[in-house]
Amino acid sequence: MDDPECSKKLLIRTVRQFRLINLLFSASRRLIKRKLVSRMEPGRMKPYTFLDIGAGGCDTALWLADYSKKKGIPIRISCLDNDPRIAGYARSVIKKRENIELFQASVFDISRMPRFDFIFSNHFLHHFSDSQIPQILDLVEEKTEIAFLMNDLCRSRLSYLGYEIFALLFLYKSFARYDGKLSIRRGFTPEDLHRLITETRNPEFFSTGKTFPGRIYIHGFSRGRSR
Repeated sequence: MDDPECSKKLLIRTVRQFRLINLLFSASRRLIKRKLVSRMEPGRMKPYTFLDIGAGGCDTALWLADYSKKKGIPIRISCLDNDPRIAGYARSVIKKRENIELFQASVFDISRMPRFDFIFSNHFLHHFSDSQIPQILDLVEEKTEIAFLMNDLCRSRLSYLGYEIFALLFLYKSFARYDGKLSIRRGFTPEDLHRLITETRNPEFFSTGKTFPGRIYIHGFSRGRSR
C-alpha cells in the first residue's frame, strides 16, 4: 500500500476492506468511547475538534460523527491522510458530511495547524521508524488540547496466525492480506512503546495499555490536565 506506484484499484479495494478489519479487530471504537468520548460533555455550545491521523477511508470519522450525534455531543472531525489516491476516495465518502473535513497532508504538517481537543490514530505509528515515532508523539502531545489516543498492533505470533486465517477466508484481490501481516510484524510490544516514550520530550504525559484483540495503544492528556 505504501508504494506510490501500486495499483490504485487494488489500493482502494484494500481501504474498503480495512473498514471491516477495523470494525471487527481494531478495538478503536471501544477505546475512543472509553478514552476520549468519556471526556466530552453533551450539549456543549462549541463543537469539540477531533483529528484522525492516517484516516484512510474515514470509517472511524463517519462512525464517530454518528455516535456523537446520538449522544448530543457537538464535534468537528478533521481527517488527515498523506496518499492523494486514498484522500480522493475518502472525499467521495464524506462529501455530504458537514462536520467532517479531510486534509491531504503528512502527520508532520500538523505542526502548522491549530491545536485539537482530541487527536487519534489507528494502525498508524508502525509505518514509521523508531527515530521518527518520538518526534510524532511529541508533535501529537503538543497539538492536543484535552486528550490523545494512538491505537496500534501488538506484535505476537497469535495475532499473526489469527490474521492469516481471516485473510485467507475473507480478503482477496487487494493488498490487505500481505500488508496486514507485514503490519503485525512491524507492530509493538509493551517494551517497545515504553522505550519510544522515554525518548520523547515529556514522557510523563504518555501512558500505554493493551486490549483485545491484539491491540496496544498510547494514551495521554495535554499538560495541566488530570489523568
